[in-house]
Amino acid sequence: MKCIKVVIFGCGNRGNMYGEFSKEKPHKMKVVQVVDSNKTALEYAKNYYGLSSEDCFNSFSDWLKAPKKADAVINCFMDQYHIETTMPLFKMGYDVLLEKPICNNPKELVELMNESKKYNKTLMVCHVLRYTPFYSKIKKIIDSKELGELVSLEMAEHVYIPHMMSSYIRGKWRSENECGSPMIMAKCCHDTDLMCWLNNGEKPEYISSFGERSVFVPKNKPSDAADKCLTCPHMKDCQYSCYWYLLNTAQDPIVFNNAVEGKRYDEVTVEDKKKVFLESDSLGKCAFDGPQDLVDHQATIVTFKNGVTASLNMIGGTSYPCRTIHITLTSGEIFGVFEENKLTIRKYDKEHFSRETKNIYLGNVGIGHGGGDMRLIEDFIDYLRTGKMSISQTNIDTSIDGHLVGMAADLSDKDRKTVYLSDDRHLEER
Repeated sequence: MKCIKVVIFGCGNRGNMYGEFSKEKPHKMKVVQVVDSNKTALEYAKNYYGLSSEDCFNSFSDWLKAPKKADAVINCFMDQYHIETTMPLFKMGYDVLLEKPICNNPKELVELMNESKKYNKTLMVCHVLRYTPFYSKIKKIIDSKELGELVSLEMAEHVYIPHMMSSYIRGKWRSENECGSPMIMAKCCHDTDLMCWLNNGEKPEYISSFGERSVFVPKNKPSDAADKCLTCPHMKDCQYSCYWYLLNTAQDPIVFNNAVEGKRYDEVTVEDKKKVFLESDSLGKCAFDGPQDLVDHQATIVTFKNGVTASLNMIGGTSYPCRTIHITLTSGEIFGVFEENKLTIRKYDKEHFSRETKNIYLGNVGIGHGGGDMRLIEDFIDYLRTGKMSISQTNIDTSIDGHLVGMAADLSDKDRKTVYLSDDRHLEER
């Protein structure tokens, strides 16, 4: 059976995560070209995938001039470049796996979907959580009807302090103006995708959302605080201080990936880190100073055409990272915490006016978004090889509505109005 040859756009954390699949199952996937503007990332990818210099490109435009060598593209460029670097690919004959969020413009989103269909090419989205044992088990229980019909979904995402700081306060996604995505899309389009997928692809209709930026704002900065954490009198007292990243390596793949020329994140020293924090425009700054412009907490409510309601509560800067879900069906409930990988199932017992309760522990699921990363890339490659669809498959047809919910939530929050999603996928303020 055919081995799929791929190009990786963006050799950072996400691109290399998917690229690892070529090492795990080389008979299924081979990386033949890479594109990245960062010299350190490009050199690492060249050596890791065993490529020649002619197959390594430091810009998309340079890659476009090269001979076609691959069957598919894994596009992990930053959000704001997705449309311009994906739209030409279908006509060129590529199937595409595209990192989320796809984009933040509903018109461009529909145009991209239509372009993939025009050339009969596959466009799948990196909604990795669908592939986790946790959420795929929930999907199977709902679809089995053993607990009756779906009534409501209550979801929450708690973004814990280190991740909030490294990605959304000081990192690449700290500013909608810079990265192109609001918080609901940058962090929570996984969740808006899940609510649509779990509701069996039913059409979302009305979306209302309220977000606030009230924690990480200048008024909360101590009067004697410095602009840089490492020169601040509160360096060792503030829970948001980047000082703690000198002592802990847990966030290094996000914070220091390609931050020091010639070094990978696992090669940087404490002195390297100090230098980065003191010299960077954002990585070492006071958490209250900016330039972040994203909300730090947001509540969203969605109603669907079949009468199901869903809510999503995002809180940034929590002491514990977790996604929770509580699903109510006509004859039972499902409750779980994603990070614990455990589900509680309650089924109504009409004879005793009580409930039967069952706990399901889903075991060791592997690294990378609860085991979803490798399952996603394998599903993409297997679909290109066999044409067989999985229950989790994130093709554009089943991914577009979750994205539109996120865009509608952002519009609702900014304009303080309810947004209606029309049948032809236009967002209308009501």
